[in-house]
Amino acid sequence: MIDLLQRYGSYASSPQEKESIIVPKQPLMVQHSRGYESFDYRAYGISHFYRFQVTQEMLETATIVPDGTVDIVFRCGQDHLDATCYGAVLKMHSIEYASVFHLNDTIFGIRFLPGKAFLPKGYPIGSLTESSIPLPEICQDQAMMEGITRSNDFKEQIELFLDAYIPDYQNYYSPGTRPFSYRMVDEITKVIGIINVNELSQSVGYTPRYINRLFNKEIGLPPKTFSKIIRFQNVLLALGKDQNISAIAADMGYYDQSHLLKEFKQFTGISPLNYRKSLAKGMALRI
Repeated sequence: MIDLLQRYGSYASSPQEKESIIVPKQPLMVQHSRGYESFDYRAYGISHFYRFQVTQEMLETATIVPDGTVDIVFRCGQDHLDATCYGAVLKMHSIEYASVFHLNDTIFGIRFLPGKAFLPKGYPIGSLTESSIPLPEICQDQAMMEGITRSNDFKEQIELFLDAYIPDYQNYYSPGTRPFSYRMVDEITKVIGIINVNELSQSVGYTPRYINRLFNKEIGLPPKTFSKIIRFQNVLLALGKDQNISAIAADMGYYDQSHLLKEFKQFTGISPLNYRKSLAKGMALRI
């Protein structure tokens, strides 16, 4: 889908810059899907688009883990519009949390970059943490939503969304301006979450109190929690590269391997070793 990038632009100025942007993952959900495909975008606050079919195994065993971001999820091929915005989660949830999923559904989704989601007309993402809202309640573009719901073509669905989304994004933000929270998010992601609020304060030039207040208001979670989630997502990436767990703990700023194990299990319900076993079986995919 190279023509999509050519038509709608690219977020990063170089492959190296694009590689440094964290791609939020839900491998413990997608590993049980069927026919999964994704399109890496990383532009206008969007991380990527994805599409898959819901299986019985997914409904019985899949889990959702913290990723610091927002998803818009469509049920496709329905005779009525069914689309939901899901906010960031702070803990592991069973798949029942995503009530939009039903057996054999085809799902089309948009996942945003951590801390940089933009919803129709600037709807505050901070209000969606650990909750969801039907998309029609905040989006007036009925034609776009119905078009995505009816379509069975992944590329067409992406185009329908971007044709509606990009003008809204550009009209909301003046040229060259972005929320100040984006700068703080960038500071956290570039050091893979290994930063505390005092260090963040020194980096951006604002008090810890102001940073905490702004993060909670605009992103919906404290900077400390956001940093832990970004670090966790980088651990998932490192585990996929077959790195030694003790080395990952040291590289990611954990006190020791036990600290990593405890936090990983809190976020996923399983150990890094069991997660890696699922990767070895070829089950865990990037969403």
